[in-house]
Amino acid sequence: MNVNMVKTEIGQLEKALNALVCRPRLIRRDYWISQIECLLARPGLSAQDRQRLRALLNLLGTPVAECSVSLQQ
Repeated sequence: MNVNMVKTEIGQLEKALNALVCRPRLIRRDYWISQIECLLARPGLSAQDRQRLRALLNLLGTPVAECSVSLQQ
């Protein structure tokens, strides 16, 4: 088998595996962060509900300060 062909196949496998391993996680994470931020932007949320949503953002790895800045813009 040609060495260049093997390198090409390995490169294709790397791309496919990176897409399967990394990308779905990022898409889901961004989706849920977006959903939580939309809820936080709603008026009339109780302090307890805001605290719960901020805790969820922390679980996703988004600092509350970063979220507050993005919501104010």
